[in-house]
Amino acid sequence: MKLANLIDPRLVSMEANVANLDEAVELALHHITELYQHELQYEPVLARIKDRTRLGGIVFPTGIAIPHARLPDFKDFIIAAVVPKVPFKDAQTMEKSGDEKPVRLVWLILISQSASSVYLNTLAKLMEVSKNETLMDSLCQAESGTHFVEFVNKSGLEVKKDLVVGDLMVRNVISIRETATIKELIDLMYEKKLRYIPIVNAEERLVGELGVLDIIKAGIPDYAFRVGSLKFLAELEPMTELLQNEDKIPVKDIMHKAVDCVDPGTSVVEVAFEMARSKKRHFPVIEGGKLVGVISSMDILNKVLRA
Repeated sequence: MKLANLIDPRLVSMEANVANLDEAVELALHHITELYQHELQYEPVLARIKDRTRLGGIVFPTGIAIPHARLPDFKDFIIAAVVPKVPFKDAQTMEKSGDEKPVRLVWLILISQSASSVYLNTLAKLMEVSKNETLMDSLCQAESGTHFVEFVNKSGLEVKKDLVVGDLMVRNVISIRETATIKELIDLMYEKKLRYIPIVNAEERLVGELGVLDIIKAGIPDYAFRVGSLKFLAELEPMTELLQNEDKIPVKDIMHKAVDCVDPGTSVVEVAFEMARSKKRHFPVIEGGKLVGVISSMDILNKVLRA
């Protein structure tokens, strides 16, 4: 379905006199509860929105905010938009990246309490809108709610009903060559705060993978696992040995093959099942033989269970 079909022009507020996110939410919610007065009550819904807002992750450096709430006994899907007359920065909710843009557009979404792939895909499309400067300028300068929706319609953006790996995965994947040293690997993971990293060859094809525990395991000798304890050691001799040789040992010597790979079209439900079954938290995503992303259990937590 078209994204434009999900937006009611009556719920679009242009040049709104709002100074922060709270005021934008209150304005949008007033319009929603006036239109849906027999289904929604202002105060309970506002409380739900505030509860979700306290968790964070609703203001983005692309200049938009997407406050939202899941409502019990509610079967509809509502999107309201607020364009502030003067873009604002919200101190309580803005991500602390240091270079974020002021909020130019606020989308308020209300949906049923059960998970919805349409909802999650709508979030993805709204993020796509925010990255299109030309479209953002058109929306923020629209003469009315009707014109606002017309601009969205002209963009041709479609919202899918199914949810697949490509919708959730991290695309700008940090990887490392199999010929790199363990020192380079540890430095990279420490600097970028990574728990998992895919290993690629010179052609950027996936050849293996490593997690933090794999590196720690590499510093412990095989006999320790047979004995079951290292309490008899006075010092961390095995770990010291690893550190002494980290600039000599190539990554390929400790990596393991990535046998559990998925493609961008794999359903999220299928990946979630495999994570639960294998107790594996990360899956590399392959397309055309090349590494194109990584999906993790935290992606499912953040983007599905707490989206």
